[in-house]
Formats: sequence, structure tokens, C-alpha cells
Amino acid sequence: MIRNLKMFSCFLISLSAIESISAKEIPNYGDISIKAEHVTLNKFTNKLLLKTNIQINFGDFNLSGDSAILSYDEEILVINGSPASILSKKNNINGVADQFIIYPNLSMEMLGDARLMKKDQSIYAEQITYQISPQ
Repeated sequence: MIRNLKMFSCFLISLSAIESISAKEIPNYGDISIKAEHVTLNKFTNKLLLKTNIQINFGDFNLSGDSAILSYDEEILVINGSPASILSKKNNINGVADQFIIYPNLSMEMLGDARLMKKDQSIYAEQITYQISPQ
């Protein structure tokens, strides 16, 4: 019981840490939600590890994948999938890649069999760099 309470407390602390860091990095997006079946906060590496059915939502953007790592020191979010995906109905964006790397300035790298569709435009490449627009 005490172990479960400690784990739940660590989980809540990690979620509040995500929210405070994310709010600073993405001020125009408002609330950010991160869902995963398994969440591990590694205090030694200062990384949050997410596994199985990852869903990350901010603004109108929805990202999904198999696993993710949020590195507080490097200030990056890496999402892996088979494939990982990004979707924004409002901005008419749909993309997939083996890996997404998202930086605090909302620059995004899509690596491995990357495909990005925006309105009537399509890009296919092994690597795509894209700037997510805050509007």
C-alpha cells in the first residue's frame, strides 16, 4: 500500500513537472495531456519514459506512438512508433514517421520513412524537418 502511494506520488510529481515545463516551452498551446500505459521517471537521467499506447495532445495537435522519452536536460521529446503519427484537423496536417523529435521552439524532425501531408501538399523522405505553427 505504501509502495503504491509512493509510486502514485512520483507519478503526480512527474505529471506536474511535465505540465510546468511544457507550459513554459509551448505558451500558446494551453493544456498539454500525456497518456501512456507505463510511465517511469528516472531521477538519475532526468528523463520521463513512456511506453505503450502513447497519446500526447497539445492545442489541436495529437501525437501517438509506441514509446517516448521526455528529456528534461536536453529539453526534447522523442516519440518512437511503428509508425508514430501527428494529426491536426484544424491545421489540416497528417504525418507519420518511425521517430519524431520535438524541440522547445516547436521544431520537429521526422525520421525514417517520413510522410507529411498538409492540405494538398505531400512530402515523402527519410528525414523531414517541420516547424509546428502555434496558430
